[in-house]
Amino acid sequence: MTAKDKSFIGILAGVTVVCVGGLYYWASQSDSRYDAAKEGYTNVTSEIAEMEVIPLFPTEKNKVEKQKALDDYKADATQLAEKLKAFRPKEIKNTDPQTFTDALVKMAADTKAAYTAQGLLVDAIPKGFYLGFESYTNTPAQQGATGVLAYELAAIAEMHGVLASAKPAKLLNFYRQSLGEETGKAYTADKGAAYRALPVEIAFSGSEKSLRGFINGLNSSKKYFYLIRSLRIMNEKQTGPKASDVQFDTAKAAAPGGAVGGGVFGEGSAFVLPSEEPAAPAGDKPAEVKPEEKSKSTEQILKQVLGSENIEVFLRIDILLFEGDVVIP
Repeated sequence: MTAKDKSFIGILAGVTVVCVGGLYYWASQSDSRYDAAKEGYTNVTSEIAEMEVIPLFPTEKNKVEKQKALDDYKADATQLAEKLKAFRPKEIKNTDPQTFTDALVKMAADTKAAYTAQGLLVDAIPKGFYLGFESYTNTPAQQGATGVLAYELAAIAEMHGVLASAKPAKLLNFYRQSLGEETGKAYTADKGAAYRALPVEIAFSGSEKSLRGFINGLNSSKKYFYLIRSLRIMNEKQTGPKASDVQFDTAKAAAPGGAVGGGVFGEGSAFVLPSEEPAAPAGDKPAEVKPEEKSKSTEQILKQVLGSENIEVFLRIDILLFEGDVVIP
């Protein structure tokens, strides 16, 4: 074999080794790409399988059910909007300031009369009480604000009428948040808003029955819509009654010759043994205790033990003024 042949064989062997290495590298890379593609396919398939079982997957059945739910919601919203139209005033018309002041004075007087008629003492009403419009007793309202103020005044007067009917023990406080129109600012409704909130705060003390009556009365209004935003209730007394608070009737002095109380508990005690009880005079019958007297006595003792204080109530209420139609998309 010549040197030339040997050289050719060496070159051929080298080329063969390089080709075999290249083929091996390509095969190994192809295998890894296949594994990556297979893993990606498996992940996507798993995600699709999970999506198919959720309620909103876009199948024809789910589409029909979703459309039905939307139609039911729209029907309920439309029905609610129609009911709320009953609370929308026909018009909000401005008047001259003096007309508003005259209406304020009259409604404030009627409200105080309603409270006193239900047993609420005059000193149980805050001094200078004018339904939250105290500043207008000596200063006229701006004419551009008299319309919305008149609407709010009538709603507040009705609210206090409801509270008077509930018979509270005391009107602690009442606050009305001023409106922008009162300082010359124009009111701009939020986009899509169907109502305007007129906030007030009221605090009173009374029984639990008076609170229930007040809330039920607000919910029964046919002309105004009252929305209770927050409610706080607390006892007048923050500590429970003590045993020393209980006062029982003391034993009556015994008649001469028949002293009661010389028993085992010492002189003056109301507890005696049967053998120590004085004999009743002949012909006398034991005094009968009427059932209502027993009930009254028992009730008085329970009040002394359990406490009979009222509750103090604070409410933040929005008077909703519906100004336009509710648009249901």
